[in-house]
Amino acid sequence: MKTIYKMKNNDSESRFFTSIKLVVVTVLVLFASACSDDEACDYTTPTDTFPFSCDSGMDVAFLIDYTGSMGEAIEGIKSSISSIATSIVTESGGDYRLSLSVFDEVTAGTTPSYNTQVGYANLPAAQKQVITSGTTTAQYLTMMEPFATANQTTFSTQLANLNSANMSLGSGNGFAEPGALLLDQILNNNFSGSWRSGITKLVFIITDAPAGGDDDINTAIDDTFLNGLATQANLDNVQLVLVSTLASSNYELELINNNILGDKMIVPNFNNIAENIITLIENICDGNEE
Repeated sequence: MKTIYKMKNNDSESRFFTSIKLVVVTVLVLFASACSDDEACDYTTPTDTFPFSCDSGMDVAFLIDYTGSMGEAIEGIKSSISSIATSIVTESGGDYRLSLSVFDEVTAGTTPSYNTQVGYANLPAAQKQVITSGTTTAQYLTMMEPFATANQTTFSTQLANLNSANMSLGSGNGFAEPGALLLDQILNNNFSGSWRSGITKLVFIITDAPAGGDDDINTAIDDTFLNGLATQANLDNVQLVLVSTLASSNYELELINNNILGDKMIVPNFNNIAENIITLIENICDGNEE
């Protein structure tokens, strides 16, 4: 009797495990069937998330300090803009937009030397902002070229106007300059035009001075303001890039260091500014593809 019972028990167990196997096999068959469509089976990490690869498209904004000491940097960019643009065209696969803007500062109640020159005077009013909230200084924020599709030619034309008889170089006032105010307008008020989504978005800030707001002095207030701009850039998936001759500045400490994937190049001078910019672009695009 025990033997018969044992045989029946084993037979029952065998049927139980056979049923489990059938269930497992059925599930696997159904899964394989559902995954016959390659797109349905793609459970890898999505590639359409930040940072986006440069060949998905690039919007690149150049913010240039337009005060008296920046002639060397501007001429360096002007002489090699074709190489810089070629780098952007190559990395983006031809899907790119460029913008060019400058920031300057004058004594309150005065105007910059370029105020009546054609390079500035002929710009649309919407591309010229003058901030007069400071008691001793006024800030001139100028959009030379807003974002436009594949606009290397018009970008180059506007760049050529800088530091020329069409638009002589500004002067600045004290040491600090109002670059953060221009960045604020570009990030928060579409001063260069609306950013596209799902692409690489870069802002190059080229300066030899710290950010000083509307009072020509860099203080803790400016540091906090820069920190807030870094936060906004993070929300918008904008990568901020600093090229500066300052060994340390509030741009570096409060803006770049708090920007996700922000980058910088601190240089002794602007002799090789074009090569510096190209190197940064290539490094950023390589990093975004990893």
